[in-house]
Amino acid sequence: MIEGDARVQALQTVRSEPRLPQDYVSEISRLWSRAQGAFLEIGRLLIRAKDTLPHGEYVAAVEAELPFSSRTAYQLREAARWAMGGAVPMERLPGSYSTIYLLSTLEPPILEAAENEGLIRPELKRAELIEWRRRRAGESTSGIRERLARLKKERARLEQEIARLEVELAG
Repeated sequence: MIEGDARVQALQTVRSEPRLPQDYVSEISRLWSRAQGAFLEIGRLLIRAKDTLPHGEYVAAVEAELPFSSRTAYQLREAARWAMGGAVPMERLPGSYSTIYLLSTLEPPILEAAENEGLIRPELKRAELIEWRRRRAGESTSGIRERLARLKKERARLEQEIARLEVELAG
């Protein structure tokens, strides 16, 4: 690596500063927060490149040369687009673009439920969001099953009543 490389400088800075566990946590948290801003800025630039470059140039000249996949580029763009839309204040957004991307895929009522349950916060992990969605889908499915069981029971009761009335009319 080149001596003036920003990565070398960052590693040297981090190596010399923290001494205590809370110092490490503080420094890592600070850098992670900076990384979140960088992810959103990368997403914003990807949006701009896709919107302004002539058709075909974005994929050929930009996306093909990036140090990450086109899927990652897509998620970065969508996470940035959603974050800039202001559905959630920036200071409450999770620190990971992939978690922000998953939030961007939630329908407004589901997002509101996540908000109401206190799920949307800076320390939200992607795995926690996935588990919450899975549980929520399970709850929805069990609610549907319960309703179906009640309706079948009601149908059986109605069929018995119809049969009784038909016998009464025939006799």
